[in-house]
Amino acid sequence: MSNMELEMKILNINERELSKKIEKLGGKYISTSKQYLYVYDLMYINQRYHSFLYELNNETLKLRKDINLEKIKNLFFEIDQLLSDTDILFLKNKFNINNLSQIFTMPETSIEKILNDKKLLYFIDKYKMTTKKWIRLRKTVEENANGEQKKTTTLTIKHILKNNNSGIQQMKETEILVNSLEETNELLENLGFSYRSYQEKRRIKYILNEHEIDIDTWPKLPTYFEVEGKDKKDLENLLNLLGYSFEEAVSCTVDEIYQTIGMDINNMKELRF
Repeated sequence: MSNMELEMKILNINERELSKKIEKLGGKYISTSKQYLYVYDLMYINQRYHSFLYELNNETLKLRKDINLEKIKNLFFEIDQLLSDTDILFLKNKFNINNLSQIFTMPETSIEKILNDKKLLYFIDKYKMTTKKWIRLRKTVEENANGEQKKTTTLTIKHILKNNNSGIQQMKETEILVNSLEETNELLENLGFSYRSYQEKRRIKYILNEHEIDIDTWPKLPTYFEVEGKDKKDLENLLNLLGYSFEEAVSCTVDEIYQTIGMDINNMKELRF
């Protein structure tokens, strides 16, 4: 099932001091875990579009056409999260739309013609690999305050959406529990995916005022903590409670943090402690 998360991070923190502060505020320690992650790239955006469009153009059954139209509609939502102001201006001038999803609000008889328009094909061809959407397979070995250990494995599609100038990263996650990391990796490989990288991290989890606070440590990175909230005010209140201002927080992915120390983890096969 999908859920939307608003996330903020405070970098370069002292793990022990923060833990004491959370507990003093009434926060509850939940667990310490080690996480083992496999990350998979999706096929290039333009390749997916040409594949879906080819199927659409060559299908005769309405059911099959509708299936491919739905594929394209979902892909357009993905591209819409990447549109720059220049891209939006181009779409406005050429097709009188502000995003690609609006094509599906047009008369049904016009949609297929627009999808095959050479100007649109040229526009979509510049969208190739995206770092804003990926597949994650994660095994978590978690130990609670009583020393009880629990192992879980999840398969997740993570998709970073536009922040709409709020400065807050909005993440759409679609996640399911799976039985085995090894078997799920084999399943993904049989579907045509091959993992891009293997990664490890450590996490300490707290709950404070119904908010989850995760203290994360990655190889070669200073420890940081991450909080989630329902809106900007909610996040700001939580950060203030912990002694931080909203301006001190950042909203970014882990690979963007690695870039600040000169590491490109998108081109690293392994990231271990």
